[in-house]
Amino acid sequence: MDAYSDYFYNDEGSHGRENEPEGFVNEVKDIIGKTVNCFTLNINGLGWFPVFDSYAKGKEYIEIDNIPLQKWVNVILTTQTRSVDLYIDGKLVPREKAKVSVYDSGFMLGDGVWEGLRLYNNKWAFCNEHIDRLFEAALAIDLDIGLEKSEVIEALMMTQKSNNMTNDAHARLMITRGPKKRPFQHPALSIDGPTFVIIMEHSVPKIPRPISLATVPHLRGLPMTQDPKLNSHSKLNCILACIAAEKAGADEALMLDINGFVNTTNACNFFVVKKDEVWTSTGDYCMNGITRQKVIDICRAERIPVYEKNFSLVEAYSADEAFLTGTFGAQTPVGCIDGRTIGTGELGPTTEHIRELYKLLIEKECR
Repeated sequence: MDAYSDYFYNDEGSHGRENEPEGFVNEVKDIIGKTVNCFTLNINGLGWFPVFDSYAKGKEYIEIDNIPLQKWVNVILTTQTRSVDLYIDGKLVPREKAKVSVYDSGFMLGDGVWEGLRLYNNKWAFCNEHIDRLFEAALAIDLDIGLEKSEVIEALMMTQKSNNMTNDAHARLMITRGPKKRPFQHPALSIDGPTFVIIMEHSVPKIPRPISLATVPHLRGLPMTQDPKLNSHSKLNCILACIAAEKAGADEALMLDINGFVNTTNACNFFVVKKDEVWTSTGDYCMNGITRQKVIDICRAERIPVYEKNFSLVEAYSADEAFLTGTFGAQTPVGCIDGRTIGTGELGPTTEHIRELYKLLIEKECR
């Protein structure tokens, strides 16, 4: 358990610094990140109050009476980390003790595939589609998972149950070619079968601020090099793109395809809205995300014109709206690209409408 302390001036019932002590709580959350899942608060020794507990569904915000007015108030926040269990080759292991071999193909060469899922209302959204894609990727790299699809889902449920997770959780399923007997790339050197890991974490999505993108020189390439449709462990191209975007002062990288058309970001699929039409790339050079496809399906069902097409940066710059799609963030608005404001720079009406329709789809899927 760790403790963090701060002071604020309580002037006529308002906080001397905006959003305190709530702002202080959120500041500490940002500092210590996702590993901490339980917070308690003490103000001037008045007693401990639960602020947030991702296991017990504690309150995100609290009201505390009898705080002295027009005085400096001491706030102490305690944090507690509860261990999360990970799945490794049929066993549940506490996070701090989870290990794989340094000879593992995934660690040594990025030889493996993965899949990410999100938990809503005690159900993994679009689970069968994610598991199908995992097996398709394994087949593409000639990797025998050694389990049936039902057994992979059973391992997912076992990990969820062990962690007592019912909502606001994210799972990453990772399968590699397993440990090698010598540190070389030939697949035949992996003699002990695959390594199967499930990482599961509490993650509460926030309504995202519009993010910024920077176009980078790194491309999503041809299938005969490294097929961008594969969720492979070899993500160096996307990582380099992310680094370039960060150095340019942006949140994510906007990547083009080999023909110079707008394609995707380093982590998500990319959409623009122009004159009430929704555009995304052809899908030839990017991961055809499940959330991406759900957005396309929603648009078609709701008679929102949607097109998978080639379009240029010039057309992206002049878009009325832009947004990203992904399993974790669902639909994230884009405020600017290469320093150019997109539309108003805020969440646009079409993006907001699609987001609400997607929420309804999730409620239907996970009820």
